[in-house]
Amino acid sequence: MKVPDATLLHRKLTDLPALLRGTVETLREQASALDVALSVEAPADLPRAEVDPEKIAWAVATLVGNALRYVRRGTRLRPGGVIHVRIGTEVGAVVIAVEDDGPGIPPEKVGRLFERGAGVTHGTGLGLMLIQDVVTAHGGSIDVKSRFGTLDSGTTVTLRLPPAS
Repeated sequence: MKVPDATLLHRKLTDLPALLRGTVETLREQASALDVALSVEAPADLPRAEVDPEKIAWAVATLVGNALRYVRRGTRLRPGGVIHVRIGTEVGAVVIAVEDDGPGIPPEKVGRLFERGAGVTHGTGLGLMLIQDVVTAHGGSIDVKSRFGTLDSGTTVTLRLPPAS
């Protein structure tokens, strides 16, 4: 997928579960090679959202790709990590959360994730900054919660988008 221009949106009513299942499917082979479980969960009655499907698919694919870089890889003796994409609703928002059970992000870096050049380990931070731009252009918000250095480490990146009007 090419990097989107966040300022130019082509919104249309979109079935987010179908869109994101298709998006995640493109990453299934990569996850399988790492022995990482990858899933999409969504309620059957989720309303459609008015989004730019190409940009939202790109944002979620980028988040899952990031998670694949950091989540535990499987071996013959131990299964790999888990990445869940959850779609749901909150009051006034359609919510997409990408959750992994990777090593987590140090607390001092979480607040800087969306700054250019603030990548956690290898990255430049540009992908997360662009995801924030896409979500903001939709009138939404993004946040990161991470548990670092604990037995149940992991990171959840949550996108909140306005529901269709």
